[in-house]
Amino acid sequence: MNIKTIQNILSYHEKYWEKHRKEMRRFKAAYETNFWDEQGVSPYRDTQLQVQVSEGYNFIESYMASLFAKHPAVVLKSGLQNKGNAAKAGFIANEFLEKSRHEIEAASRMALIYTHSFLKLIPAVSDVLLQKVLPVAIPPWEVILDYDASRWDLQKFVGHIYYMTVEEADARFGKKDWVGMSKVSTEYFSKGATEDYETPSSTFEYIKIIEMYDMADDQLLFYSPNWRENKILEKSPVGIPFKSWDGKSAIPIVPFYFNHIPDVPLEGYSAMKRVYDQIFEMNIIRSFQANAVRKASRQYLVKKGSIDADQMAQITAGIDGIFIEIEEENMDGIIKPLPQNPTPPELDLYYAHVTADKDKGSIMAPFTRGEATKVSATEAAALAAYTSSEIGRLARERDGVIEALTKSYFQVLGLYLSEGETSLIYINNKLQSVTVEDIMGDFQVYASDSSSTPMSEALIKGQLLNNIPTLIELGVPKELVLDEVVRVLNLPETFKADAIKQYMMKQMAAQAPQTDPNIPNVPGLQGVPQPLPTSTQVAGNPSAQSIAPLLPGGLR
Repeated sequence: MNIKTIQNILSYHEKYWEKHRKEMRRFKAAYETNFWDEQGVSPYRDTQLQVQVSEGYNFIESYMASLFAKHPAVVLKSGLQNKGNAAKAGFIANEFLEKSRHEIEAASRMALIYTHSFLKLIPAVSDVLLQKVLPVAIPPWEVILDYDASRWDLQKFVGHIYYMTVEEADARFGKKDWVGMSKVSTEYFSKGATEDYETPSSTFEYIKIIEMYDMADDQLLFYSPNWRENKILEKSPVGIPFKSWDGKSAIPIVPFYFNHIPDVPLEGYSAMKRVYDQIFEMNIIRSFQANAVRKASRQYLVKKGSIDADQMAQITAGIDGIFIEIEEENMDGIIKPLPQNPTPPELDLYYAHVTADKDKGSIMAPFTRGEATKVSATEAAALAAYTSSEIGRLARERDGVIEALTKSYFQVLGLYLSEGETSLIYINNKLQSVTVEDIMGDFQVYASDSSSTPMSEALIKGQLLNNIPTLIELGVPKELVLDEVVRVLNLPETFKADAIKQYMMKQMAAQAPQTDPNIPNVPGLQGVPQPLPTSTQVAGNPSAQSIAPLLPGGLR
């Protein structure tokens, strides 16, 4: 890949996202409840109220509430080649994922608001090997894609656009003749904004970097349009340094799609787009209603000269029981209320239609949004199952990202291990070393929650509790039913059948009469209750007779 090819790819990418910038800005404003700020300055802004509804935030967060993962984790199984150590690799992966929850949620939120998002693994300064790789959430306009590819792993190239200061660029690529940029010009949503730019030092000048992965020729290139010489900054001498277990080149970027355009698989689809028009109308209607309410004040027409200023002040004061004298003989026509124009009833009807259209754009059941409904229990269960199945599909997409992130983490971490880095970890209270062969395996990776959602878990718990009588009638032992209830409801381990049995045995042993082992076993004393022997007595005289009183039911 030469410099001209990189420039052409970058030009197409910038034109593509320039075309979508206004749309992405509107979606962002709707989520952040900045609707009117994005619409620009209204000519009536100083005299008219502008009300903003929070429906955009509610819509996105209703998905996030059902898709959250308290502790992202995976289960690793050995593949067909049986390479790698699944126990060590699984422990390392879950340690990494536990610290990546915030980034996974951030990428999930961006994938819902915008078309899609990405997670990239970047190096971090640390003396601990397992903390040298960190994930970051990336918006879609910062990643260059090959939209002609039918799959993510069939792309000919993938690029990442980011910015660094001039000082950082000098330290990374050596001193060059850079053309610095302002901070505002580096921000996607601030493109086109004017700014008085005077840079006191290179600390506040930024350089645009394109990190390009050429999958066809196995090359890693760095390019910057801010270098006056207009050449490739750096080319990796070893090609793409990240490799999978079978030696294929890998990219430390993981895509996050909830929905795809059917004919362009690498082009995503925004969830906010489905309801944005309805949110737009709701803001307009609410603003109109707010201004109508403010103008619904009580106003009166007074015949000129019939009431002087002092009398008018007494009337407006609203004093109870006051008498006001006027000289007019006829009281009719002195004061007349000003008629009001009520808001048309079509407005409320239209608002109801807009709300219904917005709700149809969501796959969530009404009660998941906190709305009270009059449905029966059967209908509520059906709606919950429908919502859970649709949310489960989205959760499966999220789980796929977690699984791909785990594999990519092994590929990046394997680079450090192949360069001689070592690490020691504790597994089952045993100190073990980690090698590159341990984590570079053909593992089968599965997200541990199996795409479950909070709603589906609630349904499973309810079904289990309701079917307990049926299970017992069918012959399932009560102990097994109890253990399953403890597992599903996440109850303490002390509630399990074995724990209860041991507890009851201890209670019975404590309440049983004590026998003295020193009393001889003579016919005259056989019917006399004997106290239980102590542990010291049993240890000093171990025999069948001394141990028998401590066993439930004695010796058989």
